[in-house]
Order: sequence, then structure tokens, then C-alpha cells
Amino acid sequence: MIGVLGQLLTLVAFVACLVAGIAFYKATREALVGAATFDWGRVGRWAWGVSAGAIGVAGGLLLYLLVTHQFQYAYVYQYSARALPMHYLVATFWAGQEGSFLLWILLNGLLGFSVLKWSPASWRAPVMATVALCQFFLLSMIVGLKLGPLAIGSSPFASLAERFPEAPMLQVAGFVPTDGNGLNDLLQNPWMVIHPPTLFTGFAAMLVPFAFAVAALWTRRYTEWVRPALPWTIMATMILGIGITLGGYWAYVTLSFGGYWAWDPVENSSFVPWLVGVAGLHAMLVQKKSAAGHKSAIVLAILAFMLVVYSTFLTRSGILGDLSVHSFVDLGLSNQLLVWILTMGGVGFGLFAARYRELPKPEREAPYLSREFLIFSGAMLLCAFAAVIIVGTSAPIFGRIFRDNPSGVPVSFYNEWSLPIAVGFMFLVALGQLFWWHRMSVEQVNRVVFRPLVLAVASTIAILITTPFVARTVRPAAAAAASTIAEAGMLSGAGAFWTQYGMGLMLLLLLLVSFFALYSNAFVAWRVGRGNLKMVGGGLAHVGLALTVLGIIASSAFSNPLVRASGVTMPSVGGTSRDNFVLTRGESRTVGDYTVAYTGREKTAEGRDRFVIRFDRGGRGFTLEPVVYQNAQGQWIQHPDVQSFVERDVYAAVTPAAMFDQPDSSAARGEIELAKGASTTIGENAFRVVFEGYETAVPPEALTSLDTANVEVAVAARLQVTSLATNETRTLRPVFVVMADGSQQYVQNRVPEWDLGVTFTQMNVDTGNVTLGIDGVKVTPEDWVVVQAYEKPFIGLVW
Repeated sequence: MIGVLGQLLTLVAFVACLVAGIAFYKATREALVGAATFDWGRVGRWAWGVSAGAIGVAGGLLLYLLVTHQFQYAYVYQYSARALPMHYLVATFWAGQEGSFLLWILLNGLLGFSVLKWSPASWRAPVMATVALCQFFLLSMIVGLKLGPLAIGSSPFASLAERFPEAPMLQVAGFVPTDGNGLNDLLQNPWMVIHPPTLFTGFAAMLVPFAFAVAALWTRRYTEWVRPALPWTIMATMILGIGITLGGYWAYVTLSFGGYWAWDPVENSSFVPWLVGVAGLHAMLVQKKSAAGHKSAIVLAILAFMLVVYSTFLTRSGILGDLSVHSFVDLGLSNQLLVWILTMGGVGFGLFAARYRELPKPEREAPYLSREFLIFSGAMLLCAFAAVIIVGTSAPIFGRIFRDNPSGVPVSFYNEWSLPIAVGFMFLVALGQLFWWHRMSVEQVNRVVFRPLVLAVASTIAILITTPFVARTVRPAAAAAASTIAEAGMLSGAGAFWTQYGMGLMLLLLLLVSFFALYSNAFVAWRVGRGNLKMVGGGLAHVGLALTVLGIIASSAFSNPLVRASGVTMPSVGGTSRDNFVLTRGESRTVGDYTVAYTGREKTAEGRDRFVIRFDRGGRGFTLEPVVYQNAQGQWIQHPDVQSFVERDVYAAVTPAAMFDQPDSSAARGEIELAKGASTTIGENAFRVVFEGYETAVPPEALTSLDTANVEVAVAARLQVTSLATNETRTLRPVFVVMADGSQQYVQNRVPEWDLGVTFTQMNVDTGNVTLGIDGVKVTPEDWVVVQAYEKPFIGLVW
């Protein structure tokens, strides 16, 4: 019964929204011709109230179904479960397509009321006509109507039998599952409660500047719209920016790549509208201040929301299903989404094309040395940045057109294209606040630029002297570049030079211009703040941006994997790398500048394994507790842990022994690798092995099993092996031999009473490590973890 009521309320909201849109359209038409015969605005307001009220009650009903575990409904069954705590049950409201659309619609309803209350009266009808049109399309996504073979939307109130008609057991009358599938394990995070609502609030708010721009074109008020639309634009870009930042931090503390941005296609699709929205905000500021830039302000306001709609198409059409963990499954809404895109684009850009000749032109072009020109240039660079990202994100669409197996572009595509744009943009950020409106002379430019530029150069030099910046960014490519250039001609050599050095040099330039932006905007904020504190916002925002970019540079260029060169050689597993190291339970190791110990495991409140890893550095200790568990579907879920300090973060994720495929784990043999002075335990803590060093003076009696006349080189590995049961210690010297014909021979040392044999099988000439074959005991301990740990300097500047 509740489901039927919910579907009915959704249908009422759908019809009432259509009525509201028509009423606001008629109110605008009559206002334009100056012949009002009926109060259509009143009808529109009442219809909007009915629509928003109906969808509000429908949202309350869906939330009730979720928290009371009504698993006879498909949406409740797919995304909730009895074991979920209340805050995650609430979060399941927006975990799926239908619920997230419903959340967006609810937010649009509130925004509509806000426009009706706070916007100037003359703008309400034309703006609300556009808002209602968008709301109509959103409601169509969840109305769940079936008109013969045509299905419109997917209802969140559909029953299991309706959603899965091919499942025989679900067609049994009265059948209700005892539990649901539950929330995806990666989504069971407190940020799931905060991030999506914030993001959708930003999406919803982006509609208002779009509606004002459409209304301006429609009513031919090409300049007046900026003032009432500007607060909405500021709010939209601010909230969407916060949502994107929360998503980046969620990825940082949850996903195992140990970073905050991996150019994930779904995250990109929310980042692009924000970039264009910020560009539009600056274009609107130019128009408000100097009566210039009308066309760019209108175009960017339209484009920002169009990209919101396009990102919705990308994430909900199933195109990115194989490329992102964030994308939704395809519910067959692709055609509806495409119609929505074409309609909103036709309204916005169609009106712009129709009114283009009427748009006012500035009396004079902005001079190059003016804030207007710099802001416009910065807005265009932001749009270029957005274009690069959207092209890369849209690669699967192009792939479907031209090939059978579409795929995404590599991360290097984004890095290589975005870095030069970022350098240019940050340079303009540095100059923008230094310039005042209208023209500046070269002498004035030199005067205002001098101090921040000198400080930026000094800071950059200090970074180069005191940090391994060059070693991490430029120097690794030097050898390859030199050899490549030497073999190439002049032009091809220049190309090879840029290929090798380009990224490092661009990163160095980005460092310089980011310092320049930091100091120049700090000077402006200080100077302006002393006179009028209300005017300091722009300078402080740019200071924050400069600090963020510096944090990105520091945490990326100086990200330091913690590795050690000794330990047990474990079986390979997908995703491991040489940056990982192995810890056995109860054993401490020196890893970089830290002493790291795996002290054991605990259980979380949900009964999941939490691995306790202790880090000590110069008497400063802390504990990280990454969580790893196997969910009900048999998938391994890993949640890293992060310890934050002022100057750095230490990040760690673990892969426990149980995740490795070890068909021979019970075998009484194996292999270990040790550095000089290092030790490890073998045989389930039966023996401790210490590698003391190499001996080149091998006595002949140690080689009696070989033809000593043909021995070319013989090296022994001196080991101290202790039985942990009796504390008895033996010195073993297994020998590695190179014969005159180049073949390799091994002389094993055995301890018969321990049933233990040790063979020296390999020496790493670069590190000095020794590889030993063990026979007679298990090498792989029962309880061990592979640890991936990083230091990320000054990543706190990003957050």
C-alpha cells in the first residue's frame, strides 16, 4: 500500500510540475506583451507547492521503507540490510539511481521555493519556468510510467516482482526476503552520509544561474540578470566545490591508491561543471564591475549546468560502468537522459543563437594590462582545463563509435595536458588581484609585481636547495634524455628533450607561479583587509587556491614510499609492488626512517579484522589500524588508515596472508631475502636467521663436493641460526660457487638434528642482499601482512 501511495505521489508531483511550468511560461509571456489577463504566476506558485509537497511526502515514505526494512520493494532490497546502522540506512536513500534522483528533486523543490521568496519579482516567472522544465525531466526519471511498450522512468517504489519479473521465486504471492543486499562495502563510510547530499546540492544550485541566463535571453534583459544571479552562482560553486573536496578526502582515507585524485571518470564529471561554474562566476564579476563580458557570462552559466546534465548522462547511462567504481548501473534511462540534454541545450544555446545579434557590445575592448582581460583569460584557461578533462572522460563514448571495446584514457593524458594549463592559470591568479580595474601602465605593473615575484623566486630556490625536488622530478629523466638527444637530429632531439624533461620543468614552473600567487594575493588581502574587511574574500580565496596547489605539488612530488630491502619473499598477488614490505606478527622491522611492527589484530564493532601496525620514528610513535575483511559476496575489502601531522601524513594499507593464493603454503621449504645485519623467523617462529655478511675466503674443505680445480669464485654467506625452542645457536656458511664454465653451484649447510637445510642461491650486487633457499621448515609464517605505506609531505595544505 505504501508503495502504491509513493508511486501516486510521484505521479502527482510530475503532473503538478508540468502545470507549474506552463503557468510560469504563460505568466512570462503575458508580462512580455504587457497584457496580463489572468494571474498565472499564482497558479504556478500553487502548482509548484503541490509538486514539491507531494515529492517531499514521497521521499519521507521511501525513507520509512528503508529504515523499517520493507524488503518487498526492489530499491529497499537492493541497497539496505538489517545489519546497517541507522546513519547508513539513511544513506541508502541516495545509494541508487532512483533515490539519488529523488534527492536531487527534493533539493530542486527547496531551491524553487527560495527563488520564489528571494528573487526580484520580475524575474520569478521566467526563472521558475526554466526550473520547472528541468524538474519535469528529473521527475520523469522516477515516475515509473508504462505507456504500452514505452517505459518512462524507474520508480523507487517498484516491488521485487515488478523489477525482476524473470525471477520465479519473486512471483510467489506474499514472498518477502528476510534481508537485503545491503550497502556496497566501499560506501559504508561516514562520508557517504555527507558527500552525496553536498554534491547534489551543488548540482541543484547550478540550475539557478542557468535559469537566470535563459530568462535574461528570453526577456531580453541581457545585463540586469547578473546581480540577482550572482549570489546563487557563488553558492553553487562553493557547495559543489565543497562536495568535490569531500569526495577527494573520502577517496584519500578509503581507497588503496593512497591519494586524493586518480582522475576517476565519475569524479571528473562533477569537477568539470565546477570548473566552468567558477569561470562563469568570474565572467559575471567582470560584467557587474565593468559592464563587459555579457556573452561569456551567459554562455558559461548555460554551459556549467549543461555539463551537470551531461555528467549525469555519463554516470547513469552505464557507459562508465567498467571504468569507475562510482558509476550507476544502467536502468534503461539513457534515452531520457539524452532527451534531457538536448532539450536543455536547445533552450539555452538556442536562445543564445537567436538573440546573439541583440547582445550588447562593450564600448571598448579591455586593454591587456587590466583585470578584465586577466579574468577573462583565466576563465578561458579554466574552460580549456575542463575541455581536456571532459574529452578524456568521454573517451568511452568515442570508443563505442569507433571500436568494439571502449576504454578510458590513461592518467598520463590528464597530467600532460592539464599541467601547462595549470601553470598559465596560476600565473593569472597571481596577477589578477594585483591589477585594478581598467588600464595599467608597464611601470605600474612592475611596481606591484616586484615584491611577490622576488619572494616567489626566493622560495622556489629554497625548495630546490633544501628538498629533493630536482631528484624527484627532473633528474630521473636526465640520463635517458641525454642518450636520446645524442642519437637524434636537432628537431627530433628537441622533441625528445621535452618528452624527458617537460613534466619536471612544468612542475618547477607550477611551483614558482604558485608561490607567486600565494604572495601576491596575500599582499592584496592584507592591504584591502585593513581598509574594508568585507572586500578581502577574493584575495583569501586565491591564497587558499595557491596553498592547495602547493600541497598537491608537495604531496605528489615528495610522496615517499616506505620500503625495506629484507624479509620473507612472499607469493605474488595482484596489486602488490616493490613498494610493499612484509611484516610477521610480533616482529619489528626498520623501514626507511621508521621502526615498524605488526603487533596483532583486533575486531571492529562490526566484527571485521583491524590490523595494528606500530610506527616509531625518533621516539615519536603512533599506531595505524587499517581494516581488511571479506564481505558476504566473498570480495576482499581494504580500508587504509592515515595518521596526520602538521608537516606530513603517514598512510598505510595492508594485505593479509589470507588474501594470497598460496597452493604450496604448507610445503616445508621456501626462500627468504635478507640484507646485511637483518633477521627473520622461519618455521612458524621455530628459528631465527641473522645474515651477518659475506666471506670470500672459503676453505677448500667446504668445497669437497665440487671439482675444486674448476672453481672460479666461491662466496659464503655467514648466518647465525637460533632455535627459539632451545636458544641454541649455530653458525652456518652456505656457499655460492661460480665454476670455470660459468655454471653456478650451491653448497648447502644442514643441521640434521633440526632437519634444517640452508642454501645460498643468489646475491644482489646492487643492494648486497642475500637470497637463501630453506629446506625442512615452512618459510611463510601463519600470520603476516603485506604493508603499503607512504609519507605524504604537506598534504594538509590540500585539506
